Amino acid sequence: MDSTIASLMFPGLFLLIFLGVPVAFSLVIVSLISGWFAFGPMIFQQLYGSIYSASSNYVLSSIPLFILMGAILEKSGIAKNLFDAIQMWIGRLPGGLALTTIAMAAIFAAASGVVGAVEIMIGLMAIPAMTPSVRMSVAPSDTLFL
Repeated sequence: MDSTIASLMFPGLFLLIFLGVPVAFSLVIVSLISGWFAFGPMIFQQLYGSIYSASSNYVLSSIPLFILMGAILEKSGIAKNLFDAIQMWIGRLPGGLALTTIAMAAIFAAASGVVGAVEIMIGLMAIPAMTPSVRMSVAPSDTLFL
């Protein structure tokens, strides 16, 4: 019975996505339906337990504050000034924009420790100035330093 449920999850997910249901809701619907058939009504208690343990985790409570820090740095202009300073320093090298972006990603990754905040910052500062070929070389730089 369990292999039947698992084998129907992917076709069900793709069916919901092709019907136009957003991916997040498709994943929730498929997991709740398959969990209901696998565990019965206990699925809701298990779901509540995992949500409670994730929301009461002390380490995860700092993520919104790091994202707030990234937004404050971007709105205040500090991130733009840092990007301009790094670009003046190493921008004349071959691939200077990509190197500038990687250096900025390293600095903000060391400061914040959260990938989401660094990606938002890099996306707001550097990616609009890049060509598609440079974007492909810089995309993994956010997670490289974490």
